[in-house]
Amino acid sequence: MGVRLTVKMKSGAKAGTTKTVVLEEDVITFGRDQTCQVVLAQQAVSRNHARISKDGTLFFLEDLGSSFGTEVNGQKLPKGEKRLLRNGDIIAIAQFDVTFDRVADVGNGQSEKTSFLSRSLVKDAMKGIAASGEHAYFRVMNGATEGTRIEILDAQEYVFGRDAAEADIVLNDDLVSRKHVKVRRDWSGTHIEDLGSRNGIKVNKKRTRKETLKDRDEVEIGGVRLLFVDPTEQRDDPVVLSNSGESEDEEAGESTLATPEKEEPEEAPEPPSEPSQTEQEAPSEPEEKEPEQSETEAADENQGGEEPPQEEPQGDEPEAPSRNPLKLIDFNNKQHLVVLGIGALMVILGIVLIILLVAGA
Repeated sequence: MGVRLTVKMKSGAKAGTTKTVVLEEDVITFGRDQTCQVVLAQQAVSRNHARISKDGTLFFLEDLGSSFGTEVNGQKLPKGEKRLLRNGDIIAIAQFDVTFDRVADVGNGQSEKTSFLSRSLVKDAMKGIAASGEHAYFRVMNGATEGTRIEILDAQEYVFGRDAAEADIVLNDDLVSRKHVKVRRDWSGTHIEDLGSRNGIKVNKKRTRKETLKDRDEVEIGGVRLLFVDPTEQRDDPVVLSNSGESEDEEAGESTLATPEKEEPEEAPEPPSEPSQTEQEAPSEPEEKEPEQSETEAADENQGGEEPPQEEPQGDEPEAPSRNPLKLIDFNNKQHLVVLGIGALMVILGIVLIILLVAGA
C-alpha cells in the first residue's frame, strides 16, 4: 500500500500548476534538499521540512522543525507532534498544497467487474486484520512515549489516570487526574467515560463526558493525545488504483518530485506592419499646387487676352470662388513676391520724389 500525493502551487507565476506522484516508501520526506522524496524548490521551504511515516496501515505527518511550519487542513501542526492523515487531507507547505490519499494498486483491470471485485478484496483484507490477532488499541501521539500502543481487549475495562495505584493505564502528565477516564470494550463497541476529572476529556476536539469511539477518533486526556484504532472498522478505505485508469499526469513509482514547472510558450515575433494607405499616398500631393497653377493661368489669361478653355468640369465651378479670396497673395509663389517687391519699390520712389519736390519748392 502506498500514497498518492498531488502537489499544487497556490500562488506565483505558475499558480494552479499541479503534479501527481505515487510513492511506496514507508518514510516520505518533503523539503528543498535534493535528497528528499518530494522536492519543493522554494526558499520558504526548509531543506528537510516535513515527513510522512507509515505505521501498519496508517500514515502520520510530522513537522521537522521547519522555519515556516506545516499545516493540515488549515490547522498548524505543532512541532514534535504527529498527525494522522486521512484521504483528502491537504498539507500546506509554504506556497504548495499537497493532497494526500492512501492507494492500493490492484494491477491492470480487465473489466469493470474485475475492478469491483478487486475493491471488495482490498476492503475485506483491511477489515480482516483483526482475525490475525490484532486488537483495537490507542496510539500515543505526543510526548516522550509517542508511538506507544495501548491495546484494548474485548470484554475488558481500563482506568486511565496519573496514579499508578488506582489506574490501569498510567499517563504521566500534570493535567491528568489520578483517576481520569474509564474505557470499556464490549460487543457494542468501545466506550469512554469521564470519571469526574478536573480537566475533562475531548473526542475529536469536542469536550464530552461519555462517548462511543469509532476508528481513528482522537482522544485528549489532559495534555495527552491518543488515537483510537479499530482494525475491524477501517472507516477510511484506500483509493484503489488500476494501471489502465491512471491519468497521464500521474507518475507511478517515481520517488522524486521537483517543483512543478510548465514551460510558457514563446511569443511569435510580430510581422512588420504594412504601411497604411494614407502613408503610401502621402508623398504625392499634387492637389496643393493646383490653385497656384490655376491662378497663374488666370493671370496669363488677363494679360494675353486668351479665351479660357470652354471645357471645364462642372464639379470644379463652385470651388473656384471659395479658393480665390483665401489666396489673393500667395507668399510661396515667386511671381507674387516679385510683383509685391516691384510695387513696394515704386511706392518708395514715389514718396522720395514727392519729398524732393516739396523741398525744391
